[in-house]
Amino acid sequence: MDERLERIGRLAAVARGLEREGAYNGAKLVRAALESELIRYAEAEAPSGGERAADAVSAIAAELGDTLPAALVPLIAGLAAPVRAGLTIPLADAPRCHLCRTCGAILLGDDVPVACPTCEALALSFREELPVWYLEPADRGAILAALAAGSRHVGDAIAGRSDEALARPPARGEWSARQTLEHLLFSEELFATRVERLLTEDEPDLAAAAVWSETPASDEGRATTGDPASTLAARVRALRSATVTRLDDLPEAAWGRGGSHPEWGRVTVLSQAAYFARHEASHLPQLVAAASGRLPGRRA
Repeated sequence: MDERLERIGRLAAVARGLEREGAYNGAKLVRAALESELIRYAEAEAPSGGERAADAVSAIAAELGDTLPAALVPLIAGLAAPVRAGLTIPLADAPRCHLCRTCGAILLGDDVPVACPTCEALALSFREELPVWYLEPADRGAILAALAAGSRHVGDAIAGRSDEALARPPARGEWSARQTLEHLLFSEELFATRVERLLTEDEPDLAAAAVWSETPASDEGRATTGDPASTLAARVRALRSATVTRLDDLPEAAWGRGGSHPEWGRVTVLSQAAYFARHEASHLPQLVAAASGRLPGRRA
């Protein structure tokens, strides 16, 4: 067995044992080590590109199908085609998924049972597997502060750099700072449009009025403008300033106004604000590094 996988298994087992003994703070520390190992292993071994990711999904369904819950196997097998084609995977094809923390049973769909059918643990012990960490519960104040700071971070990242330098990718196949800014602009336009719809329409269908054309309904994309990085950054900052002003004046109840999203299900103003704040945060290291002509984490 790969020694990294062996370490992951040992850490998981020890964390579980500590939980059983009531040593919860000890389990917390071991789980942190476990998560660190998982992230590093996944980063090193993750398939790169749609073709390889699709092949990996197909291999999981074929080779591990006998060990997975029967209802999960066709859903995983069905992921290969849209991943290969670069299409969005809607919630209809990848239903909500809860995990029993007690026994590991996987429960699919919106109808969550009151207790685990395998070990009888109550539903309160279930954990929902979210599509991406951007959708985790959020504190309104913290998210609003992050949004307000985001545009400043964007400006700081490219300060003192020429548009010519910001247009050069740090490595073959990697985005330049200018391309990263195009992606952030796309997201910022989508965020601004979505907030306005959620605040002015009753339970809007957010797939019905996308801010791009001829692409799947997804929150990923890039505004291919041809504009220099300095212009893109100015547009990102202006849009963000207007959106933060709009949100800053909202009464508490307005943050709960919602709509339906083809991938995430029901979303609210708060959940979308958290999504886009966290999305930006995930790309800022990429922007900072590309502006310096390097990859994230690779400092001279």
